Amino acid sequence: MQTKSFKLILPLLFLCAVTMLISSCKKDSTSSGKKIKVGVLLGFSGTGSQNAVETQAALTIGLADVRDYIERNGLDASVELFFEDTKTDTNEAKLKAQVLIDKGVRLIIGPYTSAETKAVKAIADAKNVLLVSHSAVSTSLAIPNDNLLRFVPSDFYQAEAMNAMLMSDTIRAIIPVVRNDLWSNSLIAATGSVFVANGGVSLPVHSFAPGTTDFSSLVASVKMAIETASATYDFHEMAIYLISYADGTDFLEALSLAGIPAGIRIYGASAFAQSTALIANTNAAAFATNVNLQCPVFGFDEAAANIYEPIQSRIQSAIGSKASIYALAAYDVLWTTVLASLTQQNDPGFAAFKAHFIETAGDYYGATGRTELDGNGDRKHVFYDFWAVRNENGFDAWKLSAKYNTSGQLLQKF
Repeated sequence: MQTKSFKLILPLLFLCAVTMLISSCKKDSTSSGKKIKVGVLLGFSGTGSQNAVETQAALTIGLADVRDYIERNGLDASVELFFEDTKTDTNEAKLKAQVLIDKGVRLIIGPYTSAETKAVKAIADAKNVLLVSHSAVSTSLAIPNDNLLRFVPSDFYQAEAMNAMLMSDTIRAIIPVVRNDLWSNSLIAATGSVFVANGGVSLPVHSFAPGTTDFSSLVASVKMAIETASATYDFHEMAIYLISYADGTDFLEALSLAGIPAGIRIYGASAFAQSTALIANTNAAAFATNVNLQCPVFGFDEAAANIYEPIQSRIQSAIGSKASIYALAAYDVLWTTVLASLTQQNDPGFAAFKAHFIETAGDYYGATGRTELDGNGDRKHVFYDFWAVRNENGFDAWKLSAKYNTSGQLLQKF
């Protein structure tokens, strides 16, 4: 009962906070003539393309909202977004980050992947620019007192969520299939550690390089691993744990053609959850349904539905589909940036600007719920949703299959 009351009160507290901010800005001339420049790094090509489209839509809507907020409250301020395409490439991300800095940007939203974020973080730390990620979740980026903040949780939480699901499904051993990159390697290390600590066995990792299109040799090695493990475990006690981006679709299709023993399940990771590429591939989608593929992803706070549902409707009208929570996290970053800028003195030093941004994030309640950050500058309050591919009336679609929270309990299976 206390939890429910708390969730209901939070939106009211946020509205009160906004009212006080408006009053403060009107009374204090410090907001006069402010020019708020926000840079955005997105990968409009490569593995980040889906996120780029939905995040650009969310930020375009957010820009209209904050400009309307400023006009309605008679504030002498302007907001401008600068989008740059990283092509989901670390070198390109560094080049485009410098382009934004040269334009006078002091806060950058993005980029999409953890590898890109790590590359740009070095520049942000050196140039006193605040980098606020809407999607990079690698555990290796959980560092206190740097210039990277994340409106998403570290994958320590995803590891706990996946372990809860594996234990609930009585899986005793996992066969990891992992994209060889910073995020994937950090996640398998975290998940394997939690799973083993809870009595499970993480078998040797099978890696594939980014850009792989021929998965025949990988499939052969995975099938051999299944055969070897079957001497110790029943098929229903083992699972393939796939950590990939949209490229997991090609692996699943190749595996479906090669065949695996009945009873073996496959679990995915957050970057594969709700993948449009998987749904578009008939063979891979049917296979995903048969093996009950489930993928956890940082989930929506249902108490914030009155905030995120109207935004989702507007995004769907713009791009034809609803957005992932990562796009709405970017929407919340933009609002936090604007509110922090409006309620701070003109031209504060970087340390003061960063501290006030963190303070504002601690008070903000938006489309993704509470945005308070922890000691590493990462999202503190976390919900996870599990998504599975289901075939309904002849059409494949992602459906919510379970919910998890940071109390360490699998709340509900659907």
